[in-house]
Amino acid sequence: MSKAVTASDIKLGLRRLYAQPEWALLFEVGDATGARHTRFADALAMSLWPSRGLTLHGIEIKVSRSDWQKERAQPEKAEKIAAYCDFWDLVTAPGVVKDLTEIPPAWGLIEFNGEKFTTRKLALKTDAAPIDRTFLAALLRRAHKADEAVIAAEVARRSELHDETFEARVEAAASRRAHEAEGLKRQVAEFEAASGIKLPAWNTWGADAEQLGRAAKAVKQTGITRTYDGLHELATKLRKASDEIEGALLDLGLAPPREPRLSDFARKRK
Repeated sequence: MSKAVTASDIKLGLRRLYAQPEWALLFEVGDATGARHTRFADALAMSLWPSRGLTLHGIEIKVSRSDWQKERAQPEKAEKIAAYCDFWDLVTAPGVVKDLTEIPPAWGLIEFNGEKFTTRKLALKTDAAPIDRTFLAALLRRAHKADEAVIAAEVARRSELHDETFEARVEAAASRRAHEAEGLKRQVAEFEAASGIKLPAWNTWGADAEQLGRAAKAVKQTGITRTYDGLHELATKLRKASDEIEGALLDLGLAPPREPRLSDFARKRK
């Protein structure tokens, strides 16, 4: 079930719709200051670019059907401030207005679903009355006051976006580390199968681990694993070295007292 749209949600959306520097947007604007005010507009949006027309838009916000029904019963309630506006829009949550015939002829109807605005009826331009100083004072009073609910909603929106981004980074990092761990486990298994050496689950090797590392490094440096014939080449070099040593011993009159022991493989070759 989708989350119900609140007045704060609509106000937050209006801030994005009527954004600076093209627009000035004020909330809860009275028709006068002090005890003289009798009516409030939920929001007023003033176009600030002459090329687009310096128009004043009045906005009535409704998020429930019952609230709208009360407003319909008192149509004169909006007229006091609407008289100063070029356009007047009713901005609602989805489904608040069932039929467009419920809307006064000059009013527009805009719905907000929590993500985007949909215009169901365009407002008609009316002949706006000149703004007097009483109404101007009310506008200026609201100009320097921030709507705490709207700011809190914006902070919450950005915080939620930050949390989602952070969670995505954490999940990506966890997935990457899990992939790396699987790769290491596979390499360890291959090493154990090839060497016959079982690596412990925890690092309790001490000096043995260092010795094994040095031995592996020494084997690698010999180059015997680089080619298919590496071990055969090493055996050939060792046999040649053995022959040279025996020859040197004979030259020195140090012949061995008995025939040198042959390896099992050498005996098989004979």
